Amino acid sequence: MAPPTMRAFATNERGISGFIWKVATTFSVVHVSIRQFPTPTPSANEVLVKVKAVAQNPTDYKHIDLLGRPNSILGCDYAGTVEAVAESIPLTTAAVYSVSAVSAMQALNLPVTAGKEIFIHGGSTSASLFAIQIAKMAGLRVITTCSPHPNGLVKSYGADQIYNYRDKSSVQKIKTTHPDLAMTFDGFGGERSNEFCCNVVASQNGKVVSLDPMAKSTVKGVTLETMIMYTVFGRAFQLVPPIGPKLPVKAEDRAGLARFYSILPQLVEEQKLKPPPIKLMGTGFDKIEEGLGFLNSGKVSGQKLVFELY
Repeated sequence: MAPPTMRAFATNERGISGFIWKVATTFSVVHVSIRQFPTPTPSANEVLVKVKAVAQNPTDYKHIDLLGRPNSILGCDYAGTVEAVAESIPLTTAAVYSVSAVSAMQALNLPVTAGKEIFIHGGSTSASLFAIQIAKMAGLRVITTCSPHPNGLVKSYGADQIYNYRDKSSVQKIKTTHPDLAMTFDGFGGERSNEFCCNVVASQNGKVVSLDPMAKSTVKGVTLETMIMYTVFGRAFQLVPPIGPKLPVKAEDRAGLARFYSILPQLVEEQKLKPPPIKLMGTGFDKIEEGLGFLNSGKVSGQKLVFELY
């Protein structure tokens, strides 16, 4: 928590002849002093920075004798650490704009034509809910799947057409109704999910982007591209070392992350990229273990489990 007061370098009070005095005099340290001020509270979309280092500019001394009002805090250039953030977006909401949102961004970071259709499998997963919104912002029509229960939720995030993936005839229904489908994002993962997506775009020799780094195309002519969001950190790494695949540095993924996070605050503020529904699981590390059990047993659908540590 930030302290109630802070030290600052500020101009002094000069009385009723202040303006004439400012014009007539030259710079002197007598006109400034180090004083205590109330620590400011960040307003919406602001952060409070605890300043560690500052740099000087000519504008600083000009404010002392000419431009600044009495009791003005001096200084422009600074660096430090974030001490507090505004409460316009709760931390429990901000926490969800990471793996799922970045995965969706990576999957859809490709040339698209407005008005075309894209198939997003597993529409109620967190990654798919983000992907649906990103696709809609790009002008695409979104065809997706989910079980009947979260239908309304998935529709509210922008899906144009929803199919029940448990229906054994759903692949054929999708291919018949949307014969030009050529782009697919598998937001679910796994062997059966992978096969489902490949079959949906088979007639167009389409492309599947999968979150499963081990996935392979099951249909001749269908291209399957795997992705894993950890490439955005700009480092080479290996999955399941020492026998797993090695992933090289992908500068384009790092650049994509920078672009995405540069516009994310505006997208959130304008409610163009909503978080998935959040289920608060309580406070403390012991609750995290409970949540991992829910994830592993497949009991999480259409929501994101969030925990407060203290």
